[in-house]
Amino acid sequence: MPLYTYRVKNESGKIFTGEAKVERESDLTSMLIERGYSVVEIKEKNAFTDITQIKIFQKRITIKDLSIFARQFAIILEAGIPIAACLDILKEQTTNPTLKRVITDIGDDIKKGISLSSSMKKQTDIFPGLFVTMVEAGEVSGQLDKVFNRLAEQMEKQYKLNQKLKSAMTYPIIVISIAVIVVIILMAFVVPSFTSALGDFGVEMPIFTKILIAVSGFFQAFWWAVFLAIGGLVVFIRQYIKTPNGKRFFGSLSIKLPIIKIVVKNTITARFTRTLGTLISSGVMLIQSMEVVQNVIGNAAIAEAFEEVIAEIKKGRGLSQPLASMKFFPPMVMSMIKVGEESGDLDFSLNKCADFYDEEVEVSLKMLTDFINPAIIMVLAVLVGFIVLSVLYPMLSIYQGLE
Repeated sequence: MPLYTYRVKNESGKIFTGEAKVERESDLTSMLIERGYSVVEIKEKNAFTDITQIKIFQKRITIKDLSIFARQFAIILEAGIPIAACLDILKEQTTNPTLKRVITDIGDDIKKGISLSSSMKKQTDIFPGLFVTMVEAGEVSGQLDKVFNRLAEQMEKQYKLNQKLKSAMTYPIIVISIAVIVVIILMAFVVPSFTSALGDFGVEMPIFTKILIAVSGFFQAFWWAVFLAIGGLVVFIRQYIKTPNGKRFFGSLSIKLPIIKIVVKNTITARFTRTLGTLISSGVMLIQSMEVVQNVIGNAAIAEAFEEVIAEIKKGRGLSQPLASMKFFPPMVMSMIKVGEESGDLDFSLNKCADFYDEEVEVSLKMLTDFINPAIIMVLAVLVGFIVLSVLYPMLSIYQGLE
């Protein structure tokens, strides 16, 4: 439906502005008049009148935005305010224009008698399956405020986990990027000036100097091709990783690479236990919970393995046995899940596991960065050493020839 902005005034002459999605402009006019307003102006929003209507220019809704949304929703619901009024308040509170439009759409649906979860299902690119499923469970159980509190906690912990991963990888990525750029500049512009000077002396070049000169000559002639190749490779990987085969390949690779697999395993374990524990504590059935977890786990290879686990649960085998057959999750997790099943306190066991593995992610990330940083320095030392030796060795020969 088209999106319209409007300016209206009430009987006392006070001006109000707003947005609404309706089939036709005349429908909006009629609706505003019925509410006792005089229409001042109505404009349709589109790509020509508002650049933010183009998807690539819309501000993204992050996990942090969703966690704040859930936390505020819970607080307002606890105060006994109806859902429609809650959404009106939240619309005014949020600073993200994209989320503001989404809340407006949900509010319009609520006023039409559509349930909150059904309205959120229309926004699959905004609200993950976890969010929608938990809201649906909250509506059925009449504990929507508690569900939103759990959602807020889940999103906050997920946000913190993502921030840990990003901060741990920022330094190595910056160092590698700068190193690549510096080496390309050296090979394309600096080394040729030295090699041309060496050529004037007519000295015999050692093999490693000849290799350096050949590589430098290539960089000097085709530096633009090198940048294009690197850019093309990055674009190819980014596109390939979005395909089912790409997701499966990189997912499988990430759980096999030395050291990296420890971080990935701990991250998946923390995300799995936290999400499943949150869903079960919200009253979502185990099979439905596992189907949601499968979609949000973040690793296609593990998500594919969950197919067999879900099939076994449907046969009545419980959770611990099918998960153990995957041979992926640590023994402690399997023991905690088994104890949780036997005691009827599975959500408690899962949440305790999640707390432990949140800390394990931090430990394994430190171990990874402690390995990566020296490795980068060693590679750079070898590379720079090769360049320096290739230039200085012929210069030393020239010096010895002049004695």
